[in-house]
Amino acid sequence: MRTSKFIQESIVDAFKGVAKEVWLISVVQLINKSGMMVLPFLALYLTKDLDWTLGMAATAGTSFGLGNLAGSMVGGYLADRYPVFKIMMWSLLAGGICFTLLTWITSFELFVAWIFITTTVADMLRPAAMGAVSEFSDETNLTRGISVLRMAINLGIAIGPFVGGLLIEFLGYEFIFIADGLTCFLAGLLVLYFFRNNFSLVLNREKEEVTEIKSNPPYMDFMFLLFLFFNMLMLTMFFQILHTVPLFFKDVYLLKESEIGIFFMMNGLLIFFTEMPIIFGFEKRNQAYKPMVWGAILIGLSFIFLIVDLNFIWLSIFLFNFVISIGEIINFPFISTLSIIRANKDNKGSYIGYMSTMFSLAFVLSPLVFMPYIEILGYQNIWIICCGVSLFSALALHFLRPSFEKGIKNNS
Repeated sequence: MRTSKFIQESIVDAFKGVAKEVWLISVVQLINKSGMMVLPFLALYLTKDLDWTLGMAATAGTSFGLGNLAGSMVGGYLADRYPVFKIMMWSLLAGGICFTLLTWITSFELFVAWIFITTTVADMLRPAAMGAVSEFSDETNLTRGISVLRMAINLGIAIGPFVGGLLIEFLGYEFIFIADGLTCFLAGLLVLYFFRNNFSLVLNREKEEVTEIKSNPPYMDFMFLLFLFFNMLMLTMFFQILHTVPLFFKDVYLLKESEIGIFFMMNGLLIFFTEMPIIFGFEKRNQAYKPMVWGAILIGLSFIFLIVDLNFIWLSIFLFNFVISIGEIINFPFISTLSIIRANKDNKGSYIGYMSTMFSLAFVLSPLVFMPYIEILGYQNIWIICCGVSLFSALALHFLRPSFEKGIKNNS
């Protein structure tokens, strides 16, 4: 009886009250992210298949991140002014074409330029999708709505790199670009099919109503900028999971691409099965800031399992994966929630855009801070730095809490 009651309260109830539109947006993201095969293998593709140097690969990774940054800024601007589902559809359709064309680009200069264009176009999706989720949610289920979106994204991430690893091993690297492009295009067609009756939806406005933005913009909110800065430091360390960690697995643990794909599949499945009940538990207790800080702490502590030699490679991988995944689960959704509730009703898209920009800046910095210096620093020192910076960020966010939450009360 106790077990069934626990399942009812922690799992079944967690999904109640989430709007149908949020589920449909999540289906679109599931299809989109099922093709996310390029980023986890980008450094390996450039260094192992194209024989680029680590510095050249880091430059390409930075261009990828700069595209994320540009896309988030443009997407945040557009989401406050134009119908969000139109932004989502055109971002996905155009992004699918751009990813497919990367298959035939091997020139360093052209690849760096085109991957910037590709990710700029593709990442205009994020503020629009987040804004649409917030539009169909209220204060009682906003974090769960974001978590449903993340749940779909992480199931896609579990599928994409696993399939990508198999495609690379049996067919070659070029097929991951084609697969990514096709899934983007399919997701764009699904937006057209699911939301053809909602194409006029503009955030927080009636269909034909256009009003001036009266609230102060995010760049005048100093506490919010500090909040983003300390989270950016932590996320720069976290995103080594996409850049330095795969190289470490290949160079030190001697894993094959298909085995690296299993690592990402484990990460995605763990988040898929556990995030909603965990988030629901915090949401019932009306907690958002405290779990976000604990998530940053766990992300920092996870790198210890790459530092310490446990004499069994897959045990180290499992423990690292488990701890960093739990940290991600209780950190990422609450960064989004706190950013949204910090905003006023007429500048929500801008706040989401700034939050997405912060994630993108971390993408920009993450390949630059370590990849060119792996041979100088060594992997162990890199993991020590990742641990230390993440824990420092968590401490800074802890002390920022009173001022940040006061600003939320003032906006409510």
